[in-house]
Amino acid sequence: MRWLVSLPGIWTAALLLSACSSSVETVKPPTPGEEKEMLFKKGHQFYVDQKYDSASAVLRRALEVDGTYLPPLTDLAEMHYALALRETGEASPAKREHLKQAQEYFSKIEALGRKDTDLYERLCEVAYGLKDDHSFLKYAKKNADAYPYARQYFNLGIAYFNVGDYQSVIRTQKAATEKFRTSSFIGSFYKQLGRAYMKMNRDQTAERTFVAGVQAVGARLGELKKIGGEYRSSEDERRLVDDKIAILLFLKKLHQTYDEKTKLEQVERQLREAGYSK
Repeated sequence: MRWLVSLPGIWTAALLLSACSSSVETVKPPTPGEEKEMLFKKGHQFYVDQKYDSASAVLRRALEVDGTYLPPLTDLAEMHYALALRETGEASPAKREHLKQAQEYFSKIEALGRKDTDLYERLCEVAYGLKDDHSFLKYAKKNADAYPYARQYFNLGIAYFNVGDYQSVIRTQKAATEKFRTSSFIGSFYKQLGRAYMKMNRDQTAERTFVAGVQAVGARLGELKKIGGEYRSSEDERRLVDDKIAILLFLKKLHQTYDEKTKLEQVERQLREAGYSK
């Protein structure tokens, strides 16, 4: 009879159907943890390969799974920061948009508990680039409170000056001149201190401050020279010389305002010696 099928054939078919059914049932979708990790790895590879549009799209998908997942937040923040630096022109709309995106992601990272000085430096730089003076001050204060070192005080002085809080500039920069006498930022502290006095119409105090600043920078340059090595090509030496020239230019302005010819001649000679030319 043609409809009869051998038993071995029946059992083989049954086993195959059972195996297929079992295989389908054991395939499980990835957990949210697995999914966000897979998306991050894919997005990170796009980032490494400089495929920024694809990287942004995939990393954002990872954040849709978990908005607190730090790896894609960090990649997106650093990516937009780097892309902003590549844009030429301070008024570039693309530069501003990248800075805004970087600020958003860096701020989320800070809100999630990361408090290191590198993050605060990034937040300060981004806020400065956006001319967001109040955010700059906010993060400069946090950075200086957590890491009370020379660079942090330098940023704090700029931040207070930008919002017009000259009393706080004086307070912080006077403290800095005492705490960081051997820092390459010593000239910056005196420069910001003198500028704040000028803003408060205390020109005589500003003049004394600038003169003290030139002396402090000269002393520090002398110490570097004694140490030897390649100090003339160092970042510290360049910063000190630049600040010395800036301070001397402020002194020149004051001497011109008050028609102090002898002092003006001395400052112009010091500027020439420092390598400054109009």
